[in-house]
Amino acid sequence: MTALQARDATSAAAQLADYVILESPIDVEPFVGREQVAKAVSLILDVADKYTVTQIISGDGLFAVVTNIRCGTTEIDGIDLIGINAGGKVASLSIHLRPMRAIVALHNRLAPATGMPALTLTEEF
Repeated sequence: MTALQARDATSAAAQLADYVILESPIDVEPFVGREQVAKAVSLILDVADKYTVTQIISGDGLFAVVTNIRCGTTEIDGIDLIGINAGGKVASLSIHLRPMRAIVALHNRLAPATGMPALTLTEEF
């Protein structure tokens, strides 16, 4: 977590298992493998103006990390569920973010670098 708060993507990547899986609301398909996950984490750190860990809850081989990300004037609340393997490396990462308008704003900041189309949030029910 120290590497993420320091915005040090290289040090964060060193904590990833070779077979790590990242699931997030930004993309339908999970990111699989150290290289893909490291790139995704690096992109998020690049577009975030501020990344703050507000709380860490630890269990047996699992962590829940409560975060706040600021992109411009948009505040994004998150909980990252992190699974650690027997070797002490991150084996799974599941990112949960809210509110929806903030997820769309983060997605749209990432879109130019990832080739994903920009999204428009509508409030129709």
